[in-house]
Amino acid sequence: MGGSEPPDNAPEVSVRTTSTLLLYFERTYGAERLKALWARHDVPLSLEYLRTHANYISLRFLERLATLLMEASGDARFMRNAGLFLATPEAMGFAYYLLRAFGSPRMCYLKTIELAPSYNRVGNFHVEQLEQKRLVLTYSSKIPETGRDICELRMGQFASIPTIWGLPPAEVRESECQVLGASVCRYHLTWTDPLTQWGHHLGLFLGTVGGLVAGSLGLAHPIFGAVSLAMAGFAVGGWWDGRRELRGKDEALRSQNQAVMGSLMELQQRYDEIFRANVALEDRVAERTQALKESNSKLEESLARQQELDRLKSEFFDNVSHELRTPLTLILLTLESLERRGAEDSSPEVVLQHVATMERSAQRLLRLINNLLDLAQMESGKARLRYAPLELFGFLSTVLPPFLTMAERQGVSLKLEGAAVAPVEVDHERMDIVFQNLLSNALKFTQTGGVTVRVSETEHEVLVDVEDTGQGISAQDTKVIFDRFAQADNSGTRRFGGTGIGLALVKETLELHEGGISVTSELGKGSTFHVRLPKGRAHIREELRERRRAEMPVRRERRGSGSFPSVEAGGAENGRPSVSVVARDHAGPGPESPRILVVEDDPEIRGYIAGLLKQHFRVLEAVNGDEGRQRALAERPDLIVSDVMMPVMSGLQMLVALRESPQTVDIPVILLTARQEVSAKVDALGTGANDYLGKPFSPRELLARIETQLRLRDAAVRSAENERLAAIGLLTSGFAHEVRNPLNGLMNALTPLKEVLRDNTPDADLSRAMVEVMEECGQRIRHLAESLLSFTRTSDTPVLLSLDTLLDSTLGVLTWRVPSGVTVERSYECTVPVHGDPGSLNQVWLNLLDNALRAVGEHGRVQVATHRDGEDAVVTISDNGVGIRQEDMERLFQPFFSTRAAGEGTGLGLALSRRIIVRHGGRIQVRSTPGKGTQVEVRLPLRPPGRSSSGGGLDGQGEARVGRLG
Repeated sequence: MGGSEPPDNAPEVSVRTTSTLLLYFERTYGAERLKALWARHDVPLSLEYLRTHANYISLRFLERLATLLMEASGDARFMRNAGLFLATPEAMGFAYYLLRAFGSPRMCYLKTIELAPSYNRVGNFHVEQLEQKRLVLTYSSKIPETGRDICELRMGQFASIPTIWGLPPAEVRESECQVLGASVCRYHLTWTDPLTQWGHHLGLFLGTVGGLVAGSLGLAHPIFGAVSLAMAGFAVGGWWDGRRELRGKDEALRSQNQAVMGSLMELQQRYDEIFRANVALEDRVAERTQALKESNSKLEESLARQQELDRLKSEFFDNVSHELRTPLTLILLTLESLERRGAEDSSPEVVLQHVATMERSAQRLLRLINNLLDLAQMESGKARLRYAPLELFGFLSTVLPPFLTMAERQGVSLKLEGAAVAPVEVDHERMDIVFQNLLSNALKFTQTGGVTVRVSETEHEVLVDVEDTGQGISAQDTKVIFDRFAQADNSGTRRFGGTGIGLALVKETLELHEGGISVTSELGKGSTFHVRLPKGRAHIREELRERRRAEMPVRRERRGSGSFPSVEAGGAENGRPSVSVVARDHAGPGPESPRILVVEDDPEIRGYIAGLLKQHFRVLEAVNGDEGRQRALAERPDLIVSDVMMPVMSGLQMLVALRESPQTVDIPVILLTARQEVSAKVDALGTGANDYLGKPFSPRELLARIETQLRLRDAAVRSAENERLAAIGLLTSGFAHEVRNPLNGLMNALTPLKEVLRDNTPDADLSRAMVEVMEECGQRIRHLAESLLSFTRTSDTPVLLSLDTLLDSTLGVLTWRVPSGVTVERSYECTVPVHGDPGSLNQVWLNLLDNALRAVGEHGRVQVATHRDGEDAVVTISDNGVGIRQEDMERLFQPFFSTRAAGEGTGLGLALSRRIIVRHGGRIQVRSTPGKGTQVEVRLPLRPPGRSSSGGGLDGQGEARVGRLG
């Protein structure tokens, strides 16, 4: 509805309705509360206005008033109760007594509906059904009501009418409501009529008649007799009415008493049921309590065992870490000595590179062992701190220089901001570990921008913020980033490595010093780690103080092993190591060497594998799965060696993409991964990997596996060629068989022709006939030769091919193989050309048709059909031969498996056929029932990927071709 709302005093609803609301609120909650409510909410219409029955208000004001009174009362049934208050002397005045003496509920309802337009000008009542004690009526409002408050008030008023005669309220039921979407509000009313008081009137009438009769008979004075007897009759009638009313009340009380007794019996029954249920519940509680005690006892035992296991685990980590550090220290010392001696002795560059790689890997392993040892000590409660004053700004200025070098190599900035602050009592060596971890993480995840370290202090704490402009951390990961072994990215394509113990070690180390760490981060904008350490000495815990003399310090050089982009020695300017991130190719020993694609995101491992392989092969490199996929499609290497967990695209995802492409479906792939569990190997091999090698791996084993896969590939190529030669042999045999008849005819025609030519008078007609025979035989021989050449021709690039022509060509060269009792039926319904290599596809049709002819034997039927199914051309070759056993169905496409007798086949036909079809982007499927025949279905795409669907006359269904051969 458009326009503004009407004023509050609009002539829509009479204030008689509001007077009932106000009167009920005043009688229930007090007049003072009503006045205070009016003053507090500044109601625009005064109480005096609403108590003047001649006034009107708007429907919207009535709804707001109802809501206000309901909220003030706190009674959800306020409107219904206020409506029931209508049938009271206070609300109705003299009309209440008049209706009680002379009216009835039925008459009152009808009068109320009749007078409704005088006090409600926005709605109409309509009586649908009226009986003695039942009424059905509807109410429709011209102005839609916004809530059900007025509906509740209306139903309360209808229910109140029978109470005028001391009867129970009427039962009011609303079956439809306009507020809830109905067209009208429909109400169903039922009530009880008051007992008819006819005794008084009958006694008064009979007494009056009797007095008049007595006066006419002279028995008494007429007036006195009439009056006295009328009064006596009225009294007797009243006594009779009272007696009937008492009997009715007795009957009602008797019914109520029976109902109460029934309720008491039902309550007794419910009490008995509750008592039994309570007893059962107590028994169950006792059982559960006993079970809970037993469970608690078991849990206590399990907890004790778990605590003992944790203690043993911590001791194990502690002992193993200690034992591993000793040989690692010796390895590092030896490598350092070799590196120094190699530089002095001018050792070969490759030796120095291997020594440098070994040293970096040993440093990374030592760092991991040190972190595990520190965590184990903290968990077992053996961690001890060597408290000493430390000024953090000066300390960080000595920590940053090695990281500055790394920052320069990455092309990002690293700066320290702040000034000298008050010293804090900390363990210097552990603080070194804390800030090395924070700085290494910040640089590792920052590719552009820089890292800023800010030092500040408050009255009680020294604060250090490590801020970076990296990729940021998601909200769900910030909750677990400081948990042990937690990683913000656990997918197979995560970009950065790590063990997930660095930040856990930082957090627990700072908590040992009564400090703490928190992080704020936003994805794509960077992260800030906030470190706080307390001032003074109040936080020092004497039980954690290390009282032994300092041991020989373990070598903890500030290197980037495992935390920064890996470096490759050699080839850098001024002898400094340079970042090796970009992939490089290696020429190998010669141009004829096989090409190996190495896909690995870690530059050190990729460089090592490439250095190992380039001595025997030509090597291509890729830094992630997506780059490896692109290079494999472009370069078509002979073999791929790939890691599994890589950024952008994992090794398994790359493998799936390669197996889906016809160009790379048959390239051997060897996967390298640190995951050694059986499920990982099953997933890799099931995805299509040719081999699976776990890290760490032996170089000799890797070379041996590569050689094996290359030999298998060569064997497959040779087998395919052998199978092709076998097919050509089959064709040449057929060609020799078919060419024999025309060749005999040609030779037979030559002899008469020679004799005719020797005669002095040659016979022209005979000569012409012999020449025609020779020409016909030559045409047949040429046709057979062209069929053979057409069948065997190949194409390096896919060309448009007609399936009809290909299949007819194959059937033509196999005509000699068709016994006289075998019928070959053709049904070609797809004339849309496909893209492919004609020689390869002809080999497929030859293998499938030869198998079908062998299956039917001397008598049977072979059907060759084509049709279009969406964007696929479907070729179906069916026979009614011997069929294939169910146990052989799963092995049909395995190389060297054959259902023929030994020596009758190589077992490569179906395997190579599937390989050819897959290379064309299609699928092949075999269905067979032993004794009933076999059906082979080949699906080929009608268009290569990326080709539009518009093809002019080449598109769509052509005219069906049906024929028979044999």
